[in-house]
Amino acid sequence: MSISPASLIPATAALALGLACGRPTSSPAPAPGDPAATRVLPLEQLFVLEMRGVPPEDTVVTLPTGALRRIILRHGPPDHTVFAELTFPPECFAGPGTPESVTVEIRPRPGVYGIDVTSTVPPGPGAQVRFKYPVSFAAPVAALARYGSTARLERALSIATRLEGGKWRLLPSERPASDNLQAALAASGTYLVVAPR
Repeated sequence: MSISPASLIPATAALALGLACGRPTSSPAPAPGDPAATRVLPLEQLFVLEMRGVPPEDTVVTLPTGALRRIILRHGPPDHTVFAELTFPPECFAGPGTPESVTVEIRPRPGVYGIDVTSTVPPGPGAQVRFKYPVSFAAPVAALARYGSTARLERALSIATRLEGGKWRLLPSERPASDNLQAALAASGTYLVVAPR
């Protein structure tokens, strides 16, 4: 008994449909900026991006509220490259009883891409921190062993903020340009550039 090619078409279609229905589906990866992408981890489960070169100095700035303001921290001489940039849009300090000015203090953390930020008024929606690492990037040796290359490590980087109890929340982070990583600056606290171990 012979089987014609035409008679195989319905059977092949039914088999393909059955396989497709039975195949497990995977949920899509969270998009950048998606709150579902956030994770909370202890510091021992994170690689912190190391920094070489001359660190920026501590900075204290008093900003008028109701106007766009940027604070730029630069590495020391000789390169003076940008280390971090904090942006405060006009509306981020808005609200009843807001003073005419806000004082922001930024202390870079030694040897790593990280800062401690304190503000006399908590920043509202729209405030951002952006780290820039085109020159002074130093990948931890163990991180290179884990990820296999600096490019793969960079793809895993995010900005984390310290929570009460010592754990760290990995914030939804974006790459607006090469060697740039930014996230929302929602409160006073410590912000680090990290990758999961």
